[in-house]
Amino acid sequence: MTNTTVSIEKKRSGRIFRKVLVGLLVVVAVYVGACLFLGPVVYREFYGLTQFGAAFPDRGDGFVPQGVTKTESGETLVCGYMNGKGASRLYVYSADGKETRIDLETQDGAPYTGHAGGITAAGAYVYISNAHKLFVLKAADVLNAPDGAALAFVGHVDVPVNASYCSSSDSMLYVGEFHDDGYETDEAHKVETASGTYQAMTFGYKLDPTGEFGLLQPAAPTVAYATPDSAQGFAVLPDGRVAVSCSHGFRDSHLYLYDGSGEPDGTFKPGDDGLTVPMVILDETRLRRDLKMPHMSEDLDWRDGRLMMGFEAGALKFGAGLLPLSVRRVALLDLSTR
Repeated sequence: MTNTTVSIEKKRSGRIFRKVLVGLLVVVAVYVGACLFLGPVVYREFYGLTQFGAAFPDRGDGFVPQGVTKTESGETLVCGYMNGKGASRLYVYSADGKETRIDLETQDGAPYTGHAGGITAAGAYVYISNAHKLFVLKAADVLNAPDGAALAFVGHVDVPVNASYCSSSDSMLYVGEFHDDGYETDEAHKVETASGTYQAMTFGYKLDPTGEFGLLQPAAPTVAYATPDSAQGFAVLPDGRVAVSCSHGFRDSHLYLYDGSGEPDGTFKPGDDGLTVPMVILDETRLRRDLKMPHMSEDLDWRDGRLMMGFEAGALKFGAGLLPLSVRRVALLDLSTR
């Protein structure tokens, strides 16, 4: 091979390398641009209403964030499960941003590996929902736990729903369930509505600081809400509106805002004990707003005049947030305008 031939091959290789490099840079630039600018364009209304709080923790180690809430003293709590081995976790964020990780345990001290789908803090207790139960922690134990500690539930409350999420207001605690293809609920929870057949329920319990685990005794639902498919979170706002976070997979999430005021739409029997409670049907006749949002919205809670919302899109299980439009922080929505 002559020197001239070698020189031509080097030039050709150099041109190919430069083209590949330019192509990679273009891909990176498009990706970064999509991450930074596409979200506020595609979901303009959502971003216009939203500030972002704590970043969801440990996105690379298998933790999948689910529930969000805030304590009376101002700490943000995030719970979730592990995609693989290990106890489900609770993270505590102080007002100055300090992070504390807590590994959850059952009442007998074994690692708790349940879904930990929802969380709410009310008075002296913190509640985590899953598998027809509200698992209970003492708020003081949560706030005083050192980083890396294991903390056992002090008890649980059986509830007549799958307990996918929970939230609380000044006087009520709510717990409800997710329904969609492959995620079935009790056949008795099927309700015919103006929007079609609903097959999921959310129940409200009265809070009582003097009652066992902070609930009015005997702990039983006092109100029922028929909720749409794919509900991941539920919260009642002070003005009577009801917020429902709906998502499934990588499709758009939706925040539905309903008018929950006025007369109930019927009654419902939550169990076999004969108890009958008022029922509010959250269908199109009560729907006041449909807010399109990025994929994988989760649990809700109303705190400090804003709606707190979790997202699971930042978890390693779902690409560690590398998919454009993924939300990786606690969302705080201002819903003061109706």
